[in-house]
Amino acid sequence: MSNLPIRDVGNVGVITDISPENLPLNAFSRAKNVRFDENKVTRSPVFRNIKDSLGFYPRFTYGVPATSPGNFDAIILVTDTYDLWEYSNGVVADRSGTIATTSAQDSRFTGTNLADITYINRVDAVPSYMVNGGSGFAVLPNWDATWRCVAMRSYGDFLIALNMTENGVDYPSRVRYSDLTLANSVPDSWDETDTTKSAGFNDLVQLKTPIVDGQTLGTNFIIYAKDSVWLMEFVGGAFIHNFRKLFDDTGVINHNCVVEVEGVHYVFADNDIYRHDTHTRQSICDERVKDYIFGGLNTAQVSACFVQHNPDLDEVYFCYRSGDDMATYTQSDRCNRAAVYNYKSNTWSFMDLPNVSASTLGTIGSSDTYANTVFTYDLIGGNYYTQEGGFDVHTLFTAEQSTADGITSSKLLGLDLSDRGTLSFPLDVECNKSPWLQRTAIDLDEVSPLVGYKVITRLVPQVSTASGNKDFDFTFGAANLLQDVPSNEPSVTFDATTEYKIDSRAAGRYLSYSMTVTDYKDFAFGGFDADITVTGRR
Repeated sequence: MSNLPIRDVGNVGVITDISPENLPLNAFSRAKNVRFDENKVTRSPVFRNIKDSLGFYPRFTYGVPATSPGNFDAIILVTDTYDLWEYSNGVVADRSGTIATTSAQDSRFTGTNLADITYINRVDAVPSYMVNGGSGFAVLPNWDATWRCVAMRSYGDFLIALNMTENGVDYPSRVRYSDLTLANSVPDSWDETDTTKSAGFNDLVQLKTPIVDGQTLGTNFIIYAKDSVWLMEFVGGAFIHNFRKLFDDTGVINHNCVVEVEGVHYVFADNDIYRHDTHTRQSICDERVKDYIFGGLNTAQVSACFVQHNPDLDEVYFCYRSGDDMATYTQSDRCNRAAVYNYKSNTWSFMDLPNVSASTLGTIGSSDTYANTVFTYDLIGGNYYTQEGGFDVHTLFTAEQSTADGITSSKLLGLDLSDRGTLSFPLDVECNKSPWLQRTAIDLDEVSPLVGYKVITRLVPQVSTASGNKDFDFTFGAANLLQDVPSNEPSVTFDATTEYKIDSRAAGRYLSYSMTVTDYKDFAFGGFDADITVTGRR
């Protein structure tokens, strides 16, 4: 054997749950802060600093659509003390209105929008509302002050309250719905005894565990408990809504852990990640990354889990608190890991999260220009055209201060491509970690007997970048026995400007390699040629 060509390294992605010696040659056994798309590996999107030094701990965020063309969305930020703030066009303004501040609590929030009104719900408080474009939130009227709900969502012309407590009595299987809602108005009634209204409730008495959350899916509303899934559909007439069970062996792990993408729900469950269209259900992580995700997930902090869709990159982020072997933000209490699923390329990867508590979508404006910015070109995203327009919808995250992890303040972050991004905000150096790829236990049994002793003598990588810094760090290693940790050679820096090959003497029955990018540049890694010699048995 001499030359071994490896191509299309972006086709398979990361597969952690199958022994690496059984993986195809273009798969990776570990990878983070990269994405797999168009047959190549590229850098994952980076976090840009939209607003730092918030001065509070943001536990929830919700993007409110702009009230008129030419305006940017309002990004609602809710604190651990139930203060409500709004970020818009570079300014953070108090929108608490008449909502009373509480002591700091690790409570869970949901948000929804109906009839140009935004609703925020915390599990231990009366829901609050604000007219889009308004100056402050207020307590929801026409709602019994003794009621609480675990989640509040919109469905059609109704507000839906899930998992109720009423007059101090828990109704964990109750689905309560408002009267039909008119434009620019809150529901005028939740009274199921008023026969002139459409308000009512239904108790799903077959549930074994409490309702956790719900989301619309097409023309239906899907209700999730921990271990079952139900469908709610509007039928009108005397019954108003019909309910039926979809699945009785799965559910959802936490609030805000379901997103709709192209007529399908993607769901983060207690022991699986799956998608369904109400008829068929499919695990998207089984025999790929399932064991790695749930083996690293901190089960004492599942209340931190959430899911976010990034429509620009065709990705869904399943965010959680992890103690896995790739974790870097290890001292924080919020999410430090995203398992990233690209539904177009059907690949998985992982991403470091900087103590992230919530995420939303929204348009945002930048007050920086090329004339007044203090940041350097290599840290700023966007260009003249995106600066002038800037009304694209972006994926936004809230990160909480974690001094032990180097995050010096709480922030609003925007997710953006490093070199081809559209956000005219600086890259946040505290919140971004290096891309890293690894493949171990390459046995080459397709072309050589397992007893063969292989030596890598040279590797010619197909890797490129538009950045001025064209350095990439490669490490080669080998092991004689399958269970052995590879013995690695010293890392080698490959300069794509002046070099075309990397020399090596790594030798063993099972080969390995890794690639690290130590700065913030984007890149494209499509494959490589490896010169390998088989020297016989040893």
